[in-house]
Amino acid sequence: MYKLSLYQKVSVVLFLFYFGACLPGPIPSRQTPVSYQFPKSKTLPPHTSIKIIDTGTHLLLSGIKSEKGNDSFLWDTGSELSFYESGGTEESSTFTLGGQSFTLKNIKGILPKSIPGLLGIDFFSENCIFWFGEELKRFPKDSPFCEHPDAYLSTDFKFLNTKKKGKDLYLEFEYPEGRRSFAEIDTGASLNLLPEGPNDLFLGEKKVFLAGNRIKTANHMESASPFYLVTLSGIREEYKQVQYLKGISLENFHLPGDKDREEVWVIGLDILRTRPLFWDFTRGRVGIVHSKN
Repeated sequence: MYKLSLYQKVSVVLFLFYFGACLPGPIPSRQTPVSYQFPKSKTLPPHTSIKIIDTGTHLLLSGIKSEKGNDSFLWDTGSELSFYESGGTEESSTFTLGGQSFTLKNIKGILPKSIPGLLGIDFFSENCIFWFGEELKRFPKDSPFCEHPDAYLSTDFKFLNTKKKGKDLYLEFEYPEGRRSFAEIDTGASLNLLPEGPNDLFLGEKKVFLAGNRIKTANHMESASPFYLVTLSGIREEYKQVQYLKGISLENFHLPGDKDREEVWVIGLDILRTRPLFWDFTRGRVGIVHSKN
């Protein structure tokens, strides 16, 4: 039987929740992407472009080709391993994306029928990427863009304060005001898992599936004060009216190494989709283009 790692458990749990396993429809969000254009004076090093389909509740990487045709796979950085949802007897399947071939292990019974596969954090382990809106640019890890993205992007580009735990990356955030901690960045989650702030708005109760077929009721909240991501230079990137789930975090899974209460939070699409995002998986770096709004 295929066993999920901690972050796959978290991802699949959130995935089931956000796909409306107990809900009548998708969760609305007030966060909107900030537009961005590359500086015209800069020529980008060799790379491949991947189309992103943002459904509101999740992201799909489009243009994945196989012998059966074209597919779009779930992009989930909360999962350590990529896989293909297959009912066949084959152990693996081969695909191409942007002219590059890759092979995924075949798994049964994890994803809904509408999603044929999942690409996790291992898929970009030999790359760095720049994601902005409906496009993702992938560069090889030895590309000069990966080494110095600030040389190719605008002066508004800022590196965020990160922490690496195993294969996963965490961002330092401040919320509520005066409280700083780290949260895993998870493109497989539409909402965030955050500590509660004073005067936060209650939007209703939601049922969440936990590991072990347990169900937990969580409060769906909206922040009353700004949420901040912390940059290496000390600048705080501000996000208003952030939506999150109260009373649920990675600590609910009670697994070794996750009881220190510092790295038990999750930053999902409600925040991630709003800023152009640089991700260097080899060097453990994350950066955003600072918003002037």
